[in-house]
Amino acid sequence: MKTCIRTNVLMQVFSYLGRKFPDAYMTTKQRILQTSLQLFNQYGLDSITVRHIAKELAISHGNLCYHFPNTDAIAETLYEQLIEELNSVLHEPAIFSSINLQAFYNLCAFVFEKLYKYKFLIQDFISLTRRNPGLKQKHRDLVNSRRIFFRMSIEAGIQAGLMKPDIIKGQYENFFNQLFIIGDFWLASAEILFEGKEEDKLPTYLNIAFTLIVPYLTEKGLSEYKTLLKQTESADQPALSI
Repeated sequence: MKTCIRTNVLMQVFSYLGRKFPDAYMTTKQRILQTSLQLFNQYGLDSITVRHIAKELAISHGNLCYHFPNTDAIAETLYEQLIEELNSVLHEPAIFSSINLQAFYNLCAFVFEKLYKYKFLIQDFISLTRRNPGLKQKHRDLVNSRRIFFRMSIEAGIQAGLMKPDIIKGQYENFFNQLFIIGDFWLASAEILFEGKEEDKLPTYLNIAFTLIVPYLTEKGLSEYKTLLKQTESADQPALSI
């Protein structure tokens, strides 16, 4: 158990550094999950079978099924892995220690990068939940926890003088829904409508989502936004718009 925990921690460190974790240090289950994620993202969940994954890993079909009986079981484990990676930051109290638009932007970018990493889940989520209704409730629970976090973030932004208090009842609830409709389903739109380079897909839609915050900013918040805009234009970050 301790070895497994250490391996998982090391995998997260390598992922953070943008490097591939050495296969020699991975368990068979971890290798199955990593390879499945690559294949699902490239070809779609419904186009890949456990035999495809076993062949890619050069292991027997029986060996793979010892760990996962089918691709839906693999997909559910990958979904739980996504939740764990999101919660590692969203449940960290220190995230509210510095309230500014750069922090909000970095958080938004973190969520978008995680969703892009597991993009097959977003693109194939409806068909997956039809076969596994339990995932629908797990996703609702995730959205509800993100809703609580969002409210805390908005309140912190208002207290810091960056965002306006509610003008009409339900204003920020609607803002939340807008953000999560885009955040959770932008990949489906991008798959059909985006005509640029693959590496530009994520920053383009991150820009679209983050721009939603502009009407809710105070003069102080708008000033910070314009400063952030200049920084992202001159640095190696996704550019903002106004």
